[in-house]
Amino acid sequence: MSPLIYNGDIVAVDCSAVDMTKLNGKIVVAWNRRTGLTLSRFLHMKGMQLLESENRDYRPIALGKDRNWRIIGKVLWWIRRSQ
Repeated sequence: MSPLIYNGDIVAVDCSAVDMTKLNGKIVVAWNRRTGLTLSRFLHMKGMQLLESENRDYRPIALGKDRNWRIIGKVLWWIRRSQ
């Protein structure tokens, strides 16, 4: 999720916030059976559900037909550890 959230940042996640109708545009933690956890922005556009990274080097992931993805919760806040 860089440049917004970097590796090593600490995030607080609300695991009760998994209703996809209320998550449009929010940053979420998603889980995939093969790849594990990821931080992404959840988008609902034109009938499609997408996970989009802030880093434009990564393409959006369509969730609609891929049952291997699960939304774990909504990111509430994050902080950067001091160096």
